[in-house]
Amino acid sequence: KDTTWRMETPIGHTGDVKNREYSTITDEYGCLAIELHHKLPNEAVWIREQKLQDFSSVSKDEILEKIRMTEKEQARHGRADLLERGWLITGRKDEEESTRFTVLQFNILAEGLSFGPKAKPPFKTDTPPSNFNGGFGANCYGGFDAVKHPEICFDFQFRKYRLLQAILEANADIIGLQEIDRFHGFFFPVLQKFGYEGIFAPKTNSAAIQLGYYSDGCALFFRPDVFTLKGQRNYYYTAGNQVCIIARLEHNITKQHITVAVTHLKAKQSETMEEIRRKQVDELINELLNTTPEKNPLEPRIVLGDFNSDPVNESIKKMRGFLRSAYHLDDDKIVTTWKTRGTKSVRRIIDYIFHSSSLEVKGILSIPVEEIEEEKLPSLRYPSDHILLSAQFELPPKESY
Repeated sequence: KDTTWRMETPIGHTGDVKNREYSTITDEYGCLAIELHHKLPNEAVWIREQKLQDFSSVSKDEILEKIRMTEKEQARHGRADLLERGWLITGRKDEEESTRFTVLQFNILAEGLSFGPKAKPPFKTDTPPSNFNGGFGANCYGGFDAVKHPEICFDFQFRKYRLLQAILEANADIIGLQEIDRFHGFFFPVLQKFGYEGIFAPKTNSAAIQLGYYSDGCALFFRPDVFTLKGQRNYYYTAGNQVCIIARLEHNITKQHITVAVTHLKAKQSETMEEIRRKQVDELINELLNTTPEKNPLEPRIVLGDFNSDPVNESIKKMRGFLRSAYHLDDDKIVTTWKTRGTKSVRRIIDYIFHSSSLEVKGILSIPVEEIEEEKLPSLRYPSDHILLSAQFELPPKESY
């Protein structure tokens, strides 16, 4: 047993996992990992994470050079510069810059849900991708069989640096990620080099585990020179195996508190799945209200998430009744995921930046709809099937709420 790793009590979870100890295990490459695997009266809990990898001998310049070399290598197979983005200014420019901050929302597409036929999973598995959950298709790669050069696009040794490139270029103060299964093994130690601290909440019984990979989940990163973490918890929804991180941050200059949540709701399009998402939204709103003193609806709040639901659905209508969207969801040019599997191409808005009315949106990062290529996402020019969203906010005077 490795008693230094303990799962935080997940408030609202249907099983008692308090003080359950992780076991230390070894993956197929001889690297240490940790695992929580046991049965509760009403469910089984299975979580598998990498141990923290040591990047202390690697410099920021070396990481940036690796990003440049990765793009150069991918450019041998086609155009590989990231889709061009720009900031759309929505607010006045006369406020103090010191009270502004930027957030980022990004589902990065888990390695364990997009690997190729020649990839070697970290752990042995009896569930090949072609037999899992309806099948990813004979060529694996998450079923994205329209993608050109998939052996290059989905090779995680390349793709993790393209994901990092997109994140760093956004230059956000707060980052929310979903489908992250290499938190300890890559993103956390590397983003620390660039001035971030992070929190990770793995899903229980992640589909990636069944395919021989680590649990994916949600992550929240923030810049400690801008915000101080005052408290956080990982919330496990009572319906489904999805998770949410809820954190209280204090702005270092104004000393104002802001509640930030990062979440990923139930996937798949059906009335049954939408009903689960509606229940999850109810729980999320309730937890956000309980996090702030006196349940003040105007206190600054931000929710970063992949909700797997379109703006017309009830779950999103509920969220929009509680918080505002930083992006104009009725804009025809807004799309957050656009992918092709087989002969079916799907264009949807399912990723959101929600915020309280006390926060004024000063700008949003544009959506590169016109630059998305025929095979859609992912591609050599974009490392995920979801588009990174980013918004800049202005903190209100504290007396205004």
